[in-house]
Amino acid sequence: MEFPQILDLRRPFAYLALVLSILTAASLSMQAQEIKDRQLTPAYDSATIQMPVEIVSIRLNDKDVLPGEKIKGDDNWLRGVSFTLKNISDQPITYVNVAFKFPLPNGFVVASVLTHGINCYHGGFRRELPPPAIQPGQTLDLVLTKQRYDSFLYVLAQADAPRSFETAPYFVDMVCFEKQPDIIWQGGFLKRRNPAEVGRFDSFEKYVLPIKQ
Repeated sequence: MEFPQILDLRRPFAYLALVLSILTAASLSMQAQEIKDRQLTPAYDSATIQMPVEIVSIRLNDKDVLPGEKIKGDDNWLRGVSFTLKNISDQPITYVNVAFKFPLPNGFVVASVLTHGINCYHGGFRRELPPPAIQPGQTLDLVLTKQRYDSFLYVLAQADAPRSFETAPYFVDMVCFEKQPDIIWQGGFLKRRNPAEVGRFDSFEKYVLPIKQ
């Protein structure tokens, strides 16, 4: 007696499900890494304030980038960006940082991950030896390395800020001077450490660059 042949339909359906799963994952991955126009823009109008340092150039993917220039990139487009700073003051600089500022529904988040030196803001004893000060006229490259980029993503995550962004507003956040450890530059002003409150600096005058002889 011959029995009718029974077709095992599970394998074709399983194969189809696997293919659909792979295609869906690939589609989601492509969406997550969608190439868009991106740009680096100053967070503030630097023409309205004077700074001890000047951003000489910005480089991304081994190419010079102008502020506001359209750049093609995925969600990780900012990784590896480099800012070249020049000390245009008449004092050695022991600390400087470039930060990014992103808007949030109820404010903004500042990611200060591009730094050189030891921040004198909080004062106190430091175990590690600071790197050499940036002398007047000297330049320095601040690079968003993989380690710093991971810290950058952590800051965004802590603030519930979107990881995908098309514009990265940047600015020089703070400068500390070698010969004046109790004075910092910030936002166009010189600020002096308040002896009565740890971590507080009070503005006392607008910063003016030294006159070139």
